[in-house]
Amino acid sequence: MTRTPIPDDVAAWVVSTLRSVVDLEAVLLLRADPGRRWTAADVSERLYVGLPEAAEVLDYLTARGLASVDGEARRYDPGVPADGMVGRVATLYSTHLIAVTRLIHERPSSRVQQFADAFRLRKESE
Repeated sequence: MTRTPIPDDVAAWVVSTLRSVVDLEAVLLLRADPGRRWTAADVSERLYVGLPEAAEVLDYLTARGLASVDGEARRYDPGVPADGMVGRVATLYSTHLIAVTRLIHERPSSRVQQFADAFRLRKESE
């Protein structure tokens, strides 16, 4: 088995906090210029995603406590513990891009996990 360069606590945070590479790229984008007010249009243009997806990602990051609302825009605002973790993720992403993206892509989606859990429960009850 290949050992990942990602520490367990960072991997756990990534898997529990980020749903996609777009989430990761968005939080890193906001972190790169923390004083800037980012609109969905700004994020859409910088990350090459549609406006609805950019708006949804900003809403998600805000709900997760990684950004705050500033009028019609968002600012990077994670609080001290999360900022340290985002910094660690940013460093790992810059040096181990494939490992970090693989971690995100290979995590089971909630729907897949629910299906697997339902099957497991059915099998156990037989």
